[in-house]
Amino acid sequence: MKKVLVAIWILLSSSVCFGQSHTDVDAVVGRFQRYYNQLQTDSIFAMLSERSKGLMSLDQTKATFKQLFSQLGEMRSFEFTKDMEGVSCYKTDFGKATLSLVVSINDQKQLETFRFVPYKPDTAMREKSNMILKTKAGNVYGSLTVPDGSGKVPVVLIIAGSGPTDRNGNSEAGGLNTDAYKMLADSLRNAGIACLRYDKRGVGESAGAIVSEDSMRFGHIVDDAVGLIKMLKKDSRFSKIIIAGHSEGSLVGMLAAQKEKVAGFISISGVAQRADKIIEKQLRIQSTDLAELATVIMDSLSKGYLVKKVDPLTDLFRPSVQPYMISWLKYEPAKEIKKLTIPALIIQGDVDLQVAVEEAEQLKKAYPRATLKIIEGMNHPLKHSLRDRTQNAATYNDPKLPLSKDLMPALLNFIKSVGA
Repeated sequence: MKKVLVAIWILLSSSVCFGQSHTDVDAVVGRFQRYYNQLQTDSIFAMLSERSKGLMSLDQTKATFKQLFSQLGEMRSFEFTKDMEGVSCYKTDFGKATLSLVVSINDQKQLETFRFVPYKPDTAMREKSNMILKTKAGNVYGSLTVPDGSGKVPVVLIIAGSGPTDRNGNSEAGGLNTDAYKMLADSLRNAGIACLRYDKRGVGESAGAIVSEDSMRFGHIVDDAVGLIKMLKKDSRFSKIIIAGHSEGSLVGMLAAQKEKVAGFISISGVAQRADKIIEKQLRIQSTDLAELATVIMDSLSKGYLVKKVDPLTDLFRPSVQPYMISWLKYEPAKEIKKLTIPALIIQGDVDLQVAVEEAEQLKKAYPRATLKIIEGMNHPLKHSLRDRTQNAATYNDPKLPLSKDLMPALLNFIKSVGA
């Protein structure tokens, strides 16, 4: 299976995405199955959007699928499992393995996103939710873990990172399987601290909490965090509330802490720059031309203007998602953290492939009273890793790996030090 993972084909991985209908996707996947089993790689390449063709040449496509067929064997069946934030997920059974196929198509029914990730049943969906926040769009579901014993205890609200990341720190659509948030909750409980983690709108059990893509705003995610904080405040078991936001959840946590007072704020792998700067950097790794086009589009969005011409970046900047991005680009984390008046801890791993140490240093500069902790050997999924990109990326799909050994001591010292 490890060899299969090396051959995972990723055409695009965007940081902002919402639900799509799988009505037409079934037919596209069926066509792919036929071409794949007949090794008609020219036909598979013809199914790609123009942008996707720019990310992988015909020769690379042929070599990739020849390797996949050798390792996986024939694709025997596929079964739709769910829609998740811009992609459809399918359980695909091959002769030698079972994988999840993550796919999205454009208006011309061409492949925009297409990748195989390890198949894992959605454990978050089966986990009993004991916290439910009711919103106008639908319910947001979470898991509250409380240590045994009597007396009031601190409680930590974990806010997940970008994309379709669930309460456990996993994302089938994003190819992420870490159990990092679940491990955090278990470790906190063992230390006598309660923890609430939840599925964001459109994710896991909260998948139904989105009315429509064009009605979604960044503020809705913040409002959900605020609503959960209010619920925790009404619970007499808790002595104080601390927000811990991971990645994009760091910004959500900052904004929530401005609206509802808490005892402390923890930023884990959070950025200091505005979202457009981060997206531009991510796209530049794939293509300079795409990055420059995205910069022009996001400049207009940041000023509140919708953009009609977004091809070949339609999947990322489609009209229905632009209102959400406009609402997101209003916020620059380095400016928002300045508005806090509570103790803060900024944690950053020094081998993080997605967020550089400089981001944490900029947050510290913006909010000098915060404590900055750089953890040696910790990566974005909060696991220990080497700097080697291949080894680092492998940790994104190994839930058995423990959390970085220096993470919990830093969290516990801060939680115990802040007042109620």
